[in-house]
Amino acid sequence: MNTKEIIKQNNELRKQLNPENKKYYEEILLYIRMNVNKDEQQTEEILLEILQDILDAQKNNTSAHEFFGKNPKEISDRILAELPNNSGTDLIKFVLMIFILLLQFNLFTILLEPVIAISFFKTGLPILLSVSAILFILAVVKYSSFSKKASYSFATLAFICWLATFLIPIIDNKMNGIGKTIILSHQTFALVLLILSGIILVGYSLEKSSFFEIIPTIILAILEFTVLIGLVNPATLSLGSKAIFSTLLLLLMFVLPAIQFYTQEKKN
Repeated sequence: MNTKEIIKQNNELRKQLNPENKKYYEEILLYIRMNVNKDEQQTEEILLEILQDILDAQKNNTSAHEFFGKNPKEISDRILAELPNNSGTDLIKFVLMIFILLLQFNLFTILLEPVIAISFFKTGLPILLSVSAILFILAVVKYSSFSKKASYSFATLAFICWLATFLIPIIDNKMNGIGKTIILSHQTFALVLLILSGIILVGYSLEKSSFFEIIPTIILAILEFTVLIGLVNPATLSLGSKAIFSTLLLLLMFVLPAIQFYTQEKKN
């Protein structure tokens, strides 16, 4: 069976677990699946084997706690230690996807500013902090079942990174720019972003990505084109309209991929 078939069988078999065993098994499943650096095929095979062992034990009136032990984290760590690492491609793709989404959003919000001033401190650092915040959030999910202290620590770090992305532009404006700054016209910057969107769409096409994954980039490309041809002048937009538009755009860019992920999980 391929990975999708194994996941589908896993989802079906989990319905046979009683509430206690289901809670125990899903703690193991969540913890192990969050380690995206492991070989996905072998990970799912091991998870299916564990599920089948729990179901066999359940038929003999033995709980998962009695069969495997009371600490599911210890079992999970032993399994992870035995699983081979993948080539790193999946992890790179995942981080790259997050980075591209954040890069597109961050650069487009700059396009809406009255004057386009680009610097590493104001432009690059918030993107890196946003990626860090998302990775910390993933760590929160991973450790939520086993270690509340670690989960709270990662949540705090995620909040600090998220807060810093808002404070950095304010600090930069107060200091009249930190580091070397490049000033561009809206049309020039829109052209750069349009080229970037085109490259990203070609990449999505080669990867045969779903419609939900590419639609945020398509929408951004259309908006960038309207600025390029002068149909929209960001300098004339009010601060309130920019804030509303940026918020809606941010939701769109991350809600649609989330819907796609949820749909795939339901199918599996």
